Amino acid sequence: MEPETHKNVTPDQPTSPQSSRGYFSAIVSGLMTGVRKAPVVVVFFLIALVLYYQRSFQEPPPALNPLNVKAEGVAPKPPPELPQGAAALVWNCIHQVDTTLSNGLWADVYYGMEASFDGKLVVAKVTEKWKELSDDKRQTIVKLIADTWIENAKMLKIFTSGDEMQKVEIKQLPSEESVASWKPATGVQLVPPHTEA
Repeated sequence: MEPETHKNVTPDQPTSPQSSRGYFSAIVSGLMTGVRKAPVVVVFFLIALVLYYQRSFQEPPPALNPLNVKAEGVAPKPPPELPQGAAALVWNCIHQVDTTLSNGLWADVYYGMEASFDGKLVVAKVTEKWKELSDDKRQTIVKLIADTWIENAKMLKIFTSGDEMQKVEIKQLPSEESVASWKPATGVQLVPPHTEA
């Protein structure tokens, strides 16, 4: 009987190329199985990875200098010749309403406005495009101007209710003839166009 011989295997001994290939193929096989079973997760992971690396290489946005940032919606200071008190509030109301209407749906028809010192009488001016509009659209614009004025005047505490408003008159440029008006009691009234004989 021959004595048994034992091979001494040390932990520092390199693995054979066959076992390395087997290990690698086991990893690839596991990954492929996972990919087959959960494709949505893999796609999501890849998209997240791409977005992460894309974001990390982007330059940060430039810092804004607070001194160069213009505050929008800030009304210009009223002229010094205006009486103190309500007139300054009316000035701010004109600015707010004018900004709203100039950036609105009817910006090509609306031109500008003036108001009395107490804000109860308003004259709005419209461009020559007014002539091209139907009566329904004209009434809509007049109502919009009146409602916008009353809403802003109440917000600025010029009025406590819309009943204090007396009249909105609409004048068409360049002749500045009156083409419509609005009063709380009568609502919108269109002025029929003048016919020359």
